Amino acid sequence: MKNWKRLAALALSGALALSLCACDLSGKPTGGDPAGSPGLPSAQPSGDPSPTPTIEVDLSQDALAFSAGLSGSDTLLTINGTQLPADLVLYWLGMSCGNFMSQYGMFGLQLTDKPDPNGEDTFADLMVNSAANIAAYYTVLRQRAAELGCLPTDAQVQAARDAMKQDGEDNYQLLKDAFGLSDESLEYLFLTGAYYDNVEEALIPAASDEMLNNYVYQVKHILFKTVDDNRQPLPAEQVAEKKKQAEEILAQLQGADDLAAEFDRLMNELSEDGRDESGALGAPDGYTAVPGDMVPEFEKASFALKPGEMSGLVESSYGYHIILRGEVADLQSYADECRQYLLDQELAPLAEGAELTWAPAMDGLDVADFYTKYSAYQSALAVQRQPQPTPGPVESGGVG
Repeated sequence: MKNWKRLAALALSGALALSLCACDLSGKPTGGDPAGSPGLPSAQPSGDPSPTPTIEVDLSQDALAFSAGLSGSDTLLTINGTQLPADLVLYWLGMSCGNFMSQYGMFGLQLTDKPDPNGEDTFADLMVNSAANIAAYYTVLRQRAAELGCLPTDAQVQAARDAMKQDGEDNYQLLKDAFGLSDESLEYLFLTGAYYDNVEEALIPAASDEMLNNYVYQVKHILFKTVDDNRQPLPAEQVAEKKKQAEEILAQLQGADDLAAEFDRLMNELSEDGRDESGALGAPDGYTAVPGDMVPEFEKASFALKPGEMSGLVESSYGYHIILRGEVADLQSYADECRQYLLDQELAPLAEGAELTWAPAMDGLDVADFYTKYSAYQSALAVQRQPQPTPGPVESGGVG
């Protein structure tokens, strides 16, 4: 069996939100966040699951029997001892494939292609890994809630059940049938927001200014580039000249009576951070950033400063920077985002270290074929269940 767990690095982003699907009659999953749980990996496909003309969809079978030859209740993946049914795992796999095709299908990429022509793994393999990442995150989230004693309340469970049927019984049934989800698995998805909120409340304190300043920062910088427009290194003598110039400007700034004013003047005059056709800097007011937005050297140097402080010379893959940290406007507006980030910092290592065991059935699954049939089934089912137009009244009277 392939080592799906290590096919790609685990990458869980706190900026992504869980978006559960609500099928409309076009057969496309539509937006909506009944779980209300920012900070979780996305389970929302954005592609168009149009049926391939050569596929004859057998709607007498359920979605997973047709697309994968599996029963939705079969255990397909075990994480830290928790067994996950095939309908949940294949839902996440289908969503991962849908996201891939919507982003890269237009460029001609297919799930059967290889990201590395000399490698063994295909994009389909990486989508399996993506589904496993989501499954691991959700599993450790629930396990952490149990450890902390903050499982969903009866009111939260009822709210999730109400949200499942908020668009009516027919749409609820269509949603289950299109994705092959049981009542229990659909409730699992809709309850994720409650788990997330409860664990966040138990682990993450209210965001203080100190916490926020360690999450979001505002900076201006003067850049002396040591690469060309194609990110290729400049000749060594030019790099040495750039460093000498940067050191001279740094010394000039260190002796300035009004640091902020002198920094702005020299930044607008000298910085090579990108300019428009008129020669004006693209970001004259600097940047407001959070972890991961900037290259590591720049980010580390920025966080080391207090508002109003200036860095020494900072070297990154772009060149030499002189950084001036400012004040973030409306700092508390980042409080929710900060707490989500901190919770993800708690959960991501647990998900990365989780023990995953795939069932033997995974060996026989052709992922690209599964996704083609899975999406075709959804479209065919939606077409079958479209309400028929009501005939209008027949007018009486003869012809002519």
